[in-house]
Amino acid sequence: MPFTLPDAALVSALTVWSLPQPLTLTRIAGGFTGDIWYVDTSQGRLVAKFAYDTQEAFEAGLQAAEIIERAGIASGAPLRTVAGKRTVMLEGPPTLFHPLALLHFVPGEPLDVKQPGSAYLAGSLLGRIHTILLREQFRPRSGDRLFAYLKEETVEVAAQTGLPTLLQRAVEAVEAFEVRTQVTYGTLYGDSLQVLYDRETHQVGLIDWGAIGWGPLLFDVALTAELFSFSQAQTDCFLQSYLAEAPIEPQELEGLKFYQALHHAQLAKFFAWRLAHQATLGNPDPLANELALRENRTTLEHLLEQSLAVIPVQSVLSKTE
Repeated sequence: MPFTLPDAALVSALTVWSLPQPLTLTRIAGGFTGDIWYVDTSQGRLVAKFAYDTQEAFEAGLQAAEIIERAGIASGAPLRTVAGKRTVMLEGPPTLFHPLALLHFVPGEPLDVKQPGSAYLAGSLLGRIHTILLREQFRPRSGDRLFAYLKEETVEVAAQTGLPTLLQRAVEAVEAFEVRTQVTYGTLYGDSLQVLYDRETHQVGLIDWGAIGWGPLLFDVALTAELFSFSQAQTDCFLQSYLAEAPIEPQELEGLKFYQALHHAQLAKFFAWRLAHQATLGNPDPLANELALRENRTTLEHLLEQSLAVIPVQSVLSKTE
């Protein structure tokens, strides 16, 4: 059984926030990188997250969330402890220490990408976030968590015949594109956008900043564009709304496929690790890691086959015309 932080340990740790009593804890299932609870108090709901990551990496995301929340976008920013800290360190698993944060609750439901207007909302939100973080000159101390991760040789990847070569090809394709095209770098959200839409206020918020790092902003664009791959019209709408808010140049979008391949290379390596270590946190299905590895590897191979193709961007160039 994978380790999970006991509720009693959480209750004890929450005293450093001096919360109004009584507290009601509700554990939320499904986290791949941590344990999560709703923490209900007499003054409202908060979210506790115990992250299986370094304190530096976890707090980099929390700092970004604070910046975005100050700009008026609900982002699950941390509630500081009485001593002013973003996190506290707790033991778990035994002999290992990981950070715990208490986050502001973001109301709403996951954005339904099939609903009209979703592509516009997602594009606008991502563009605003990229612009805000660049304007604030925020560079996470977690640094490059993309290329360094993919270039690091590991036994888990080596155990999958041909996978090391695929990862290398994905990185080289991006590097070649960046030689011939100036690409904007900044703070990456680093994962598929976790957008929440509040039907009552018609506002959007963003949660889960655990993958934040420094890299090409096009990586975030490529990830989110995949959410709308079921419709070229919706993809174009997403890209147009992003460009209307974003700091990148339209010609950078010609590299979307390269960065989508990079994302699937990242996922293939992640699931190769989970498969090798029989990790089940977030999904107890014993076959899930093998299936996810196969799916991402197949998609990566397909994208690399298309790597010489140029992506039409005329439909999104209207920003500069």
